[in-house]
Amino acid sequence: MSLKSMTGFGRARGPVGAEAAAELVVRSVNHRFLYLAIKARDTETELEPVLRRVFSRRLSRGKVEVSLRLKRTGKGQREVAIDEGLLEAVLARFAILAAKYPVAGSLEARDLLTIPQIFSVENGSEGFTQQEVAAVEALAEETAAALVAMREAEGKAVAADLAERIVLLSGKVGLLSARRDEITRAIHATLRERIQTLFPQVPLDSGRLEQEAALAADRSDIAEELQRLEGHLEQFAGLLASSTGPVGKRLDFLSQEILRELNTLGSKARDLHLIREVLEMKSETEKIREQVQNVE
Repeated sequence: MSLKSMTGFGRARGPVGAEAAAELVVRSVNHRFLYLAIKARDTETELEPVLRRVFSRRLSRGKVEVSLRLKRTGKGQREVAIDEGLLEAVLARFAILAAKYPVAGSLEARDLLTIPQIFSVENGSEGFTQQEVAAVEALAEETAAALVAMREAEGKAVAADLAERIVLLSGKVGLLSARRDEITRAIHATLRERIQTLFPQVPLDSGRLEQEAALAADRSDIAEELQRLEGHLEQFAGLLASSTGPVGKRLDFLSQEILRELNTLGSKARDLHLIREVLEMKSETEKIREQVQNVE
């Protein structure tokens, strides 16, 4: 299974039975969990569970908006309902206003049509047949497949970018590991120079000086941080190469752990070159985190 983005779009159209046609449009963006929003008219609410079941089965994360547009193509029996009570109230109110204020003329049918609460048109059929529900479900499967295909295509681009950045970070960790002994020796030398500069006339015990230098070097040793960084980067690369399901949350966690180790590494840094390398690695890790936020 390839890496998937959480951003995508899908559309499908087709007949629903003999007298209707439907269009399904789905859009998705990133979200911590799977959030499904189904948009359908009141007369089509019984189709919502079907749509929810299809998209929940195909997706794991993301804010997903599904819009259903159903149009009757056949003549079918329709019923026009008129709220006569509301109509009488409107006419009576208008008559009162006409007597009280200089309001001329009378209400015509086109004026009444602008009041949506007075008229309603309903289809004569009751609910949807099994064939119509099956047709809508098939359209939902087609729309979900189009969405997943787009998410996979974008996911490949994201995976390629992440893999490149992980290789870059791994290379920098390798270089820092190779320089670890050099950095330790530099800390020893720097400590001796500072003590001699501050206390040029004071005789110092060489054994005590070496002990203090060893303690300072131990506090500044970056071996553990480099080892953990290597482990996190290897695990990250492994998930990119052979993910068997949604890995966005795991990649996000690993990117946070990588950044945590880099922060510790930076706090221990006593070497100018090391500080520069850590800053560059933190910048790359932040870019990785931004990309990972959109991975399913």
